[in-house]
Amino acid sequence: MRSGHQPFHTTILAPQRSVMSSRQRAARRLAGLKMAQFECFHVRRQLPYGPTAALSVGDTFHIGSNNNPFFQFYENTRAYSVTMQDGQGIMLPALSFLKAVQAGEVQCGNLPAVAVEVANHYLMLTRELIYEEVRREENAELPSRKTCLWVSDSHVQAQSWHQVLGQTGSILRLNVVGHRHVADSNLLVADSEPISTTYQKARSYWRGEASHSPRWETLISGQVTVMEIVE
Repeated sequence: MRSGHQPFHTTILAPQRSVMSSRQRAARRLAGLKMAQFECFHVRRQLPYGPTAALSVGDTFHIGSNNNPFFQFYENTRAYSVTMQDGQGIMLPALSFLKAVQAGEVQCGNLPAVAVEVANHYLMLTRELIYEEVRREENAELPSRKTCLWVSDSHVQAQSWHQVLGQTGSILRLNVVGHRHVADSNLLVADSEPISTTYQKARSYWRGEASHSPRWETLISGQVTVMEIVE
């Protein structure tokens, strides 16, 4: 503790240590990270915003270089159809559409649903950008949510996710040579909250910590081979 009067002070010189930034620490971890071989299970679905090729047993592909269908969704403009007085139909971007409804220029019979849809669109985009920022700064060696493939460590866990996702698609057993990260999906932001809370959740997510009621998901990158179509 410092007093109000400190006429003298002593400086003790310690051996100098190199100070690494978070990026440098992440780069060092990445350099020392070894790829592993493991099996996992994946719920394969066809999504309207990110069509994917059908997979067969024996197919091999690489994950981690390109944006996955989930993030490709944000390459599309969220827009709504509006019919003009002359009968011509146009597409208005989401916020322009809501502003037009607010100004009384456009009638919208399902405004509450559209408002929730637009809010959720931007909430999820903001969440993903923040989580990716934290991963790059603190855990750059882990698979990115932008480019990863989501899998489960067991068939039972995959069946659980299959139900959550509407029981569409099939469950594949995969062999992977690469990297993985197991995280609690309940640490993903799902509503308005202080940005400091969002950053703390992001750090906990990338550290593999658990919430009070965890639902685990696994992110992978690397070389993937389809071993079996389980169901």
